[in-house]
Amino acid sequence: MGDPSEATYDLAAAGDDAVRLARELVRRDSTNRGGGEGDERATAEFAAEALTDAGLTPRILEPAHRRSNVVVRVPGTDPDASALLLHAHLDVVPARAEEWSVPPFGGEVADCPVTGAPSLWGRGTVDMKNTIAVATAVIRHWARSGLRPRRDIVLALVADEEDSAVFGADWLVREHAQLFEGCRVGIGER
Repeated sequence: MGDPSEATYDLAAAGDDAVRLARELVRRDSTNRGGGEGDERATAEFAAEALTDAGLTPRILEPAHRRSNVVVRVPGTDPDASALLLHAHLDVVPARAEEWSVPPFGGEVADCPVTGAPSLWGRGTVDMKNTIAVATAVIRHWARSGLRPRRDIVLALVADEEDSAVFGADWLVREHAQLFEGCRVGIGER
């Protein structure tokens, strides 16, 4: 990458990108009310667009209307290395606005009352829109910097984790197992 000051700038830009992506993800209401009632489509479209900007070709897959999943493979440099699955969920649990001190889907940055540090507030900021934003920002940073991981990385952003996974991970592995070919290790929430 050249001189270290360029690397620092690039990493700072990636951090700023992660914050911007997280704010935009939170602003897209992907509430899962359970019993099949949910809508991850806007969040999936935003994530897919951000990954497309990195030169990738993500797939939006829906087992039912607006129950959207995103899967993309980031090619690695070593074709013999097993692939890594990185998965996160697009849906969030319901938020009652009257119980929040900020709009739950506002994606606002405000000082934390405990630490005083600026913090991102909104539904999904710690479960798991933050993870989606960071993973996407890293992938975008790699693309801008001409970097590639050693192994393929399969990023799966799934629907319906907050309920049954019937419209998300369960459906993907039953109907689209080929997308996970070569994955030997997975990293996720649990």
